[in-house]
Amino acid sequence: MRNRLIPVLTLAFMTLAVPGANAFDVSSLALHLHLSGMKEASPPRIVDDYLVLSASGPYRFVGAAFSHEDWRSIHSFERNRYGVFVLAVPVPYGSALTIGYRLVLDGVWAADPVNPRRVRDEQTGASLSLAEFPERPRTVLGVWDPAGNGGATFFFQGESGQRVSVAGTFNAWDPFIHEMLETTPGYYKLSLDLPPGDYYYVFIYRGERVPDPLNRRLLYGSDGRAVSAITVTRL
Repeated sequence: MRNRLIPVLTLAFMTLAVPGANAFDVSSLALHLHLSGMKEASPPRIVDDYLVLSASGPYRFVGAAFSHEDWRSIHSFERNRYGVFVLAVPVPYGSALTIGYRLVLDGVWAADPVNPRRVRDEQTGASLSLAEFPERPRTVLGVWDPAGNGGATFFFQGESGQRVSVAGTFNAWDPFIHEMLETTPGYYKLSLDLPPGDYYYVFIYRGERVPDPLNRRLLYGSDGRAVSAITVTRL
């Protein structure tokens, strides 16, 4: 899907400043080392699924607001050991996206001085800096929900060239009716139209019943075997 720039809203509506988590208290060692080791401000870059912004100068406060958040919040930077202000913003799950952002430098709105990519907001005339969010698939545990309005979409990862199917209460647990399509080597997908309701299912992989690794909702039958659960809503 092509990148798109979210329409920019006037900054006059923004009132909330967000301190956020400690910029250096992150689970990624690579990100921690990058933030703490920056000796000068540099253009935006992606490090381990985070957008990293930076600023240098004798400022008391540096913040940033973003178009993909509708300018609702100001995210506070933190100063590292070299005196560089740094900020790490998580890349949202979904398609690739071009976003606009502005900095707050001691209370003054400004474009990012170290980012040459800019555009002028047609509504306010303000100069906005641009950055890119890369695609970040939603098919991870805790993010992906197979159920949707009017149906479900199942994903499974395994060895390439296998026969993978979905068996559940929607097909009387038949392992042959709904075979998944291998969209890329080792990645399988199946979309089904289903009426609203609760359903239980497993994947059939190499002759074994496998609950959905992406779905946290697990139930156990009288035989002790786990099945995955979804709830389909109306369109």
